[in-house]
Amino acid sequence: MRLRSVVVFLSVAALSTGCASIIKGTDQVLTINSEPDGALVSIDGISIGVTPLSTKVKKNSASVITIKKDGYKVQTMPLDKKYDGVALLNIFWDLSTTDFVTGAAYEYVPNTFHFQLKKEEAGT
Repeated sequence: MRLRSVVVFLSVAALSTGCASIIKGTDQVLTINSEPDGALVSIDGISIGVTPLSTKVKKNSASVITIKKDGYKVQTMPLDKKYDGVALLNIFWDLSTTDFVTGAAYEYVPNTFHFQLKKEEAGT
């Protein structure tokens, strides 16, 4: 009876999760650098720190990085996403859409960003 309960529990657990969610998770680490260092980093308008910076971001939830530093022009960069092939295993494993719901079916590409800041011109 105990073995049957364990088998049922493991089966339910396996069927209720996605492969990309399990293998790579629903968060991704993004690394953001700037030249010079010390620029304020925002993702979708939410301040997250200053460069250099590595931070976890929920997959498929963010759209744009903004970099600001006094005396320099503000720069923005879209966060591009691509389909993560590991999520295909989810279809064959349990025919579920878990990875799409959690965002784990996508990943940010690239995951490292470097901003070369440009000085503001006088009078602007």
